[in-house]
Amino acid sequence: MTAEGEVKPIDILYLVDRLETALNTGQRVPFTNKIMVDERECLDIVDQMRIVVPEEIKQARRVSQDRDRITGQAQEEADRIMSRAQEQAERLMDDRGLLDRAREREREIVEEAELQAQQVREEADQYAFQILDDLNRRLGPILSQVQAGIDALRPQSAPAPSRIVETRPAVSDDD
Repeated sequence: MTAEGEVKPIDILYLVDRLETALNTGQRVPFTNKIMVDERECLDIVDQMRIVVPEEIKQARRVSQDRDRITGQAQEEADRIMSRAQEQAERLMDDRGLLDRAREREREIVEEAELQAQQVREEADQYAFQILDDLNRRLGPILSQVQAGIDALRPQSAPAPSRIVETRPAVSDDD
């Protein structure tokens, strides 16, 4: 703990390395493929993993919220541009009676605003996808290794709990 009472963040990959070291330093049981390991040490590492993994999930949620915020800002900007275009069109019609030019300019500004908003949304979606995909790639093997460690440490008489199934959100080009 730091002086302010804050818990120092631990990297999940560091914990996986510690678990792997604990498993590699265990003593082999002759004539079997079993290894005797320090149960307390392994369970301590698993407990630390339970603390760290939710932090990784919180980070993914923050990325998703950032994406939503950026998309909202892009929509607000598009609305402001469209409002300015309408005001400008009305001024042109009032000042010069150039209704056709005003309508054409308004259409161009609206199209430009929609293109800009779409581009910002696509960039935000791509950014969020990259972060979440990277997090998924990092956590997938870790969860498999944790499960393998648990399976290796579980006594033969204990029933195996249901396994966590990795899911990936569907990504479509329509978003």
